[in-house]
Amino acid sequence: MSNLPINIVRVAAPLRQQVIDLLRAAIADGRYSPGDRLVERELCETLQVSRPILREALRQLEAEGLVHNVPQRGLEVVTLTAEDVRQIYQVRGALESLAAAEFIAQASPEQWAILADAMAAFEAAAVEGVPSRIRTAKTMVYDTLIAGCGNPTMAQILKALHNRIQLLRGVSLAEPGRLPNTIREIREIYEAMTARDTARTRQLYDEHIASAARVTMQALTAGR
Repeated sequence: MSNLPINIVRVAAPLRQQVIDLLRAAIADGRYSPGDRLVERELCETLQVSRPILREALRQLEAEGLVHNVPQRGLEVVTLTAEDVRQIYQVRGALESLAAAEFIAQASPEQWAILADAMAAFEAAAVEGVPSRIRTAKTMVYDTLIAGCGNPTMAQILKALHNRIQLLRGVSLAEPGRLPNTIREIREIYEAMTARDTARTRQLYDEHIASAARVTMQALTAGR
């Protein structure tokens, strides 16, 4: 698979985790589209890793709902149905709104500073206009919020859910006019959070998720 960058570093993070992160990013960036097959031999050659390491990584991605095993085809990137999308956003809206409220109540000064940096990085990426950087920066904002909610169980569920949302983020952000609205919505949420206005934060978060769900559903219905 020539479209997968080879940047495995055999130090720092365990090799298995590096492979997971690379494949997850490749799916999120659209280098592997829904329905694309993941052929073990090709991936081993491209990533220069052993088959046991690759299989461990693929099992993790399968557990996250990013890939699945299709009879007589093998592993391929999951194709989400409209009903899948509706359910994902329904759960995301309920939990993420609560996580934002809990961040206000639980986050440390250090976590607030990290959130401020993540917001600045997201807005800078939006100005640059590079889709992959925008998605990465937006994910950083969400990850910071989830990490600071003070509820490890909720954080674990949301982290797994966000891995599936990566399959959809490119769809919603690619819609005409969606990016400026996303920037405005997230900025408004951040301002409500820094004002410690929990009720306003939850209201804005509900509206943000509903807007993202509506745009994504419209794009999928139109066959985009």
